[in-house]
Amino acid sequence: MLGELPPSRISRFGGPQHTLQKMEDAALGSRGEQSMRVRQFAEEVTRHLEPKDYLGEIIAIRNVFLQRSPQTGAPLFRYINDPRHVELIKDPERLVSEIDAYGSTQCDCDEITCLAGTMALCVGREVEWVALGFAPGSLTHVACRVREPKSGQWIFLDAVAGPREREAMHQAKNTKFWSID
Repeated sequence: MLGELPPSRISRFGGPQHTLQKMEDAALGSRGEQSMRVRQFAEEVTRHLEPKDYLGEIIAIRNVFLQRSPQTGAPLFRYINDPRHVELIKDPERLVSEIDAYGSTQCDCDEITCLAGTMALCVGREVEWVALGFAPGSLTHVACRVREPKSGQWIFLDAVAGPREREAMHQAKNTKFWSID
């Protein structure tokens, strides 16, 4: 039923800094920005845009996380919590492979963010992780922001918050930016 499982290593949660570093490693690695499968997914998402429509690319990447699967009708990206005591991070290529195999994937905010940021890297954009905390002293959520090169503006992408992403950003009590360039 599950087929061959991809290589993985499970360890206890090491805190937000550890998660952000693991996300950076995944985004920049052979199963992230260097993966032709992830690049092809980014190309498919941005295929019908005009040349050099950089803002359109960022918006298309953002919007793919809100789509339904053409195969199943279920959300293409279904949010699912991590195990209670494990910070699970599927790499970007694994998420794309799951969509290819099953028509959708299940992931949490760090995995969705990692794929969104990696797709932006694949089309040449500058990316930062944005760790958010909604209680004093906490960082419990992550999204990303992507720099639009013509204007220099940062575009905030929070696929978990979806249409409420601006509201989520403003409700955060703590924010940490993590450059991956």
